[in-house]
Amino acid sequence: MILYTGYLRMSRTFFVTIGYIEWRKGQDILIEAIEKLPSNMLDEAEFLLVGQDTSVMAQELKKKTVDMPNIKICGTVPRQKIHEILDSCDMLICPSREDPMPTVCAEAMMHHVPCLVSDATGTSEYINDGYDGFIFKGEDAKELSEKIIWSIKNHDKLSGIGDRSYHIYETVFSEKAFEGKLLGYVEGMIGKA
Repeated sequence: MILYTGYLRMSRTFFVTIGYIEWRKGQDILIEAIEKLPSNMLDEAEFLLVGQDTSVMAQELKKKTVDMPNIKICGTVPRQKIHEILDSCDMLICPSREDPMPTVCAEAMMHHVPCLVSDATGTSEYINDGYDGFIFKGEDAKELSEKIIWSIKNHDKLSGIGDRSYHIYETVFSEKAFEGKLLGYVEGMIGKA
Protein backbone atom coordinates (compact mmCIF):
# COMPACT_ATOMS: atom_id res chain seq x y z
CA MET A 1 0.00 0.00 0.00
CA ILE A 2 1.35 3.40 -1.00
CA LEU A 3 0.71 6.01 1.64
CA TYR A 4 -0.45 9.46 0.63
CA THR A 5 1.33 11.31 3.42
CA GLY A 6 -0.81 13.60 5.50
CA TYR A 7 -4.13 11.96 4.74
CA LEU A 8 -3.90 8.31 5.74
CA ARG A 9 -3.37 6.87 9.17
CA MET A 10 -2.76 3.13 9.04
CA SER A 11 -5.22 2.29 11.82
CA ARG A 12 -8.16 4.02 10.11
CA THR A 13 -10.36 3.11 7.17
CA PHE A 14 -9.53 5.66 4.47
CA PHE A 15 -12.44 6.94 2.36
CA VAL A 16 -11.99 9.24 -0.63
CA THR A 17 -14.36 11.37 -2.68
CA ILE A 18 -13.03 12.92 -5.88
CA GLY A 19 -14.90 15.51 -7.93
CA TYR A 20 -15.80 19.16 -8.27
CA ILE A 21 -17.36 20.18 -4.96
CA GLU A 22 -20.89 21.18 -5.91
CA TRP A 23 -24.54 20.36 -5.23
CA ARG A 24 -24.79 17.83 -8.09
CA LYS A 25 -21.86 15.81 -6.73
CA GLY A 26 -23.44 15.54 -3.26
CA GLN A 27 -20.46 16.04 -0.98
CA ASP A 28 -22.85 17.71 1.49
CA ILE A 29 -24.73 14.40 1.71
CA LEU A 30 -21.46 12.69 2.59
CA ILE A 31 -20.71 15.23 5.32
CA GLU A 32 -24.21 14.71 6.73
CA ALA A 33 -23.63 10.94 6.70
CA ILE A 34 -20.30 11.37 8.51
CA GLU A 35 -22.01 13.49 11.17
CA LYS A 36 -24.37 10.56 11.81
CA LEU A 37 -21.51 8.16 12.60
CA PRO A 38 -21.21 7.09 16.24
CA SER A 39 -18.07 8.57 17.78
CA ASN A 40 -16.33 5.19 18.05
CA MET A 41 -16.83 4.66 14.28
CA LEU A 42 -15.77 8.21 13.48
CA ASP A 43 -12.52 7.59 15.34
CA GLU A 44 -11.80 4.64 13.02
CA ALA A 45 -12.24 6.52 9.75
CA GLU A 46 -10.55 9.21 7.71
CA PHE A 47 -12.20 11.09 4.84
CA LEU A 48 -10.52 12.99 2.03
CA LEU A 49 -12.47 15.20 -0.36
CA VAL A 50 -10.48 16.00 -3.48
CA GLY A 51 -11.67 18.48 -6.07
CA GLN A 52 -12.01 22.08 -7.08
CA ASP A 53 -12.82 23.70 -3.76
CA THR A 54 -13.57 27.36 -4.46
CA SER A 55 -17.31 26.90 -4.99
CA VAL A 56 -19.77 28.34 -2.49
CA MET A 57 -20.65 24.81 -1.38
CA ALA A 58 -16.97 23.93 -0.88
CA GLN A 59 -16.47 26.99 1.29
CA GLU A 60 -19.55 26.08 3.35
CA LEU A 61 -18.32 22.50 3.81
CA LYS A 62 -14.87 23.73 4.86
CA LYS A 63 -16.47 25.87 7.58
CA LYS A 64 -18.74 23.02 8.66
CA THR A 65 -15.85 20.54 8.97
CA VAL A 66 -13.24 22.83 10.51
CA ASP A 67 -13.56 21.04 13.87
CA MET A 68 -13.65 17.55 12.34
CA PRO A 69 -9.98 16.50 12.14
CA ASN A 70 -10.70 13.25 10.29
CA ILE A 71 -12.15 15.14 7.29
CA LYS A 72 -9.73 16.84 4.92
CA ILE A 73 -10.82 18.95 1.94
CA CYS A 74 -7.70 19.39 -0.14
CA GLY A 75 -8.76 20.99 -3.42
CA THR A 76 -7.44 19.82 -6.75
CA VAL A 77 -4.31 17.71 -7.05
CA PRO A 78 -2.13 16.72 -10.03
CA ARG A 79 -3.22 13.65 -12.02
CA GLN A 80 -0.41 11.49 -10.62
CA LYS A 81 -1.56 12.26 -7.06
CA ILE A 82 -5.04 10.96 -7.93
CA HIS A 83 -3.46 7.59 -8.71
CA GLU A 84 -1.44 7.70 -5.48
CA ILE A 85 -4.57 8.51 -3.48
CA LEU A 86 -6.50 5.67 -5.13
CA ASP A 87 -3.62 3.28 -4.42
CA SER A 88 -3.77 4.32 -0.75
CA CYS A 89 -7.49 4.42 -0.03
CA ASP A 90 -9.81 1.69 1.16
CA MET A 91 -12.96 2.94 -0.59
CA LEU A 92 -14.14 5.59 -3.02
CA ILE A 93 -17.45 7.28 -2.17
CA CYS A 94 -19.49 8.86 -4.96
CA PRO A 95 -22.50 10.50 -3.27
CA SER A 96 -23.78 12.27 -6.40
CA ARG A 97 -27.34 13.48 -6.73
CA GLU A 98 -26.98 12.93 -10.48
CA ASP A 99 -23.99 11.61 -12.37
CA PRO A 100 -24.48 9.64 -15.60
CA MET A 101 -21.09 7.91 -15.52
CA PRO A 102 -18.46 9.28 -13.11
CA THR A 103 -15.02 8.54 -14.54
CA VAL A 104 -13.51 8.44 -11.06
CA CYS A 105 -15.45 5.24 -10.26
CA ALA A 106 -13.89 3.46 -13.23
CA GLU A 107 -10.48 4.75 -12.14
CA ALA A 108 -11.04 3.46 -8.60
CA MET A 109 -12.05 0.04 -9.92
CA MET A 110 -8.92 0.04 -12.08
CA HIS A 111 -6.99 0.39 -8.79
CA HIS A 112 -8.97 -2.47 -7.15
CA VAL A 113 -10.78 0.03 -4.92
CA PRO A 114 -14.43 -0.69 -4.11
CA CYS A 115 -16.92 2.10 -4.80
CA LEU A 116 -19.81 3.20 -2.60
CA VAL A 117 -22.13 5.05 -4.99
CA SER A 118 -25.59 6.55 -4.94
CA ASP A 119 -28.24 4.95 -7.11
CA ALA A 120 -28.26 8.24 -9.06
CA THR A 121 -24.95 7.32 -10.72
CA GLY A 122 -24.71 5.31 -13.93
CA THR A 123 -22.02 3.21 -12.28
CA SER A 124 -24.60 1.75 -9.89
CA GLU A 125 -26.01 -0.24 -12.81
CA TYR A 126 -22.84 -2.37 -12.87
CA ILE A 127 -22.41 -2.92 -9.12
CA ASN A 128 -23.79 -5.88 -7.20
CA ASP A 129 -24.37 -4.31 -3.79
CA GLY A 130 -22.15 -5.88 -1.15
CA TYR A 131 -20.27 -8.07 -3.64
CA ASP A 132 -18.19 -5.81 -5.88
CA GLY A 133 -19.16 -2.43 -4.47
CA PHE A 134 -21.96 -0.72 -2.59
CA ILE A 135 -25.06 1.29 -3.52
CA PHE A 136 -27.13 3.61 -1.36
CA LYS A 137 -30.35 5.45 -2.16
CA GLY A 138 -29.52 8.89 -3.53
CA GLU A 139 -29.65 11.72 -0.98
CA ASP A 140 -30.15 9.24 1.88
CA ALA A 141 -27.43 10.26 4.33
CA LYS A 142 -28.65 7.72 6.89
CA GLU A 143 -28.22 4.79 4.49
CA LEU A 144 -24.85 6.15 3.36
CA SER A 145 -23.79 6.36 7.01
CA GLU A 146 -24.86 2.74 7.55
CA LYS A 147 -22.78 1.60 4.54
CA ILE A 148 -19.78 3.52 5.90
CA ILE A 149 -20.22 1.85 9.31
CA TRP A 150 -20.37 -1.59 7.65
CA SER A 151 -17.18 -0.78 5.74
CA ILE A 152 -15.34 0.27 8.88
CA LYS A 153 -16.47 -2.81 10.80
CA ASN A 154 -15.57 -5.07 7.86
CA HIS A 155 -12.36 -3.36 6.81
CA ASP A 156 -10.73 -6.76 6.21
CA LYS A 157 -13.31 -7.56 3.48
CA LEU A 158 -12.80 -4.39 1.45
CA SER A 159 -9.74 -5.65 -0.41
CA GLY A 160 -11.64 -8.66 -1.76
CA ILE A 161 -14.57 -6.46 -2.77
CA GLY A 162 -12.08 -4.16 -4.51
CA ASP A 163 -10.58 -7.10 -6.38
CA ARG A 164 -14.06 -8.07 -7.59
CA SER A 165 -14.72 -4.46 -8.62
CA TYR A 166 -11.70 -4.71 -10.92
CA HIS A 167 -13.71 -7.23 -12.94
CA ILE A 168 -16.27 -4.46 -13.62
CA TYR A 169 -13.44 -2.26 -14.85
CA GLU A 170 -12.10 -5.01 -17.14
CA THR A 171 -15.45 -5.94 -18.67
CA VAL A 172 -17.08 -2.50 -18.90
CA PHE A 173 -14.62 0.38 -18.68
CA SER A 174 -11.22 -0.82 -19.92
CA GLU A 175 -9.83 0.13 -23.32
CA LYS A 176 -10.18 -3.50 -24.41
CA ALA A 177 -13.88 -3.50 -23.42
CA PHE A 178 -14.48 -0.28 -25.37
CA GLU A 179 -12.68 -1.68 -28.41
CA GLY A 180 -14.83 -4.81 -28.30
CA LYS A 181 -18.04 -2.79 -28.05
CA LEU A 182 -16.99 -0.43 -30.84
CA LEU A 183 -16.05 -3.33 -33.08
CA GLY A 184 -19.44 -4.93 -32.35
CA TYR A 185 -21.24 -1.71 -33.29
CA VAL A 186 -19.23 -1.32 -36.51
CA GLU A 187 -19.81 -4.94 -37.51
CA GLY A 188 -23.52 -4.50 -36.77
CA MET A 189 -23.69 -1.40 -38.97
CA ILE A 190 -21.82 -3.13 -41.79
CA GLY A 191 -24.19 -6.08 -41.52
CA LYS A 192 -27.16 -3.72 -41.89
CA ALA A 193 -25.60 -2.08 -44.96
